[in-house]
This record gives sequence, C-alpha cells and structure tokens, in this order.
Amino acid sequence: MTIKASILVIAVAAALTGRNEDRSQQTKTVGWFLDHRDELAMALKACRDNPGELGKTANCINANEARNKVTIQEMKDALK
Repeated sequence: MTIKASILVIAVAAALTGRNEDRSQQTKTVGWFLDHRDELAMALKACRDNPGELGKTANCINANEARNKVTIQEMKDALK
C-alpha cells in the first residue's frame, strides 16, 4: 500500500468514526424518548449525574419532558 493510500484509509476511518459519535450526540425528541424507554432512563441518569454541564441541553430537557408525560399517563391509568 502506498503512503497516499494509507493516508486515505486513515482519513476515511477517522471521518466514519466522527459520524458515529455525531449520531450518538444528536438531539432526541420527546416522542423518541417515549418510544425508547431504556434510553430515556439512561439520559435521565446522565442529566442527574452532571446537571451543570448537561442540564440545559436539548436532550435533558426533552428527556425530562418525556418523563413528565410518562408520569401523567401512569397517573391517568391508575385512576381508571
């Protein structure tokens, strides 16, 4: 493999790695959190563990809103 080809392979690998990290950091909607309860629990834990850095992020705000919706639905279900 030539030096140019090696550099190209490394650059492509680095670009793909960056895309995977970006995907995991994408903002999740309230609806997404409602459909993915395990991820909701993990997000809420992360937000509680580091509120100074994460508390005002879109994912923490959306996760907290999803938690509120879940709580309200559970209360409504309990009253039936």
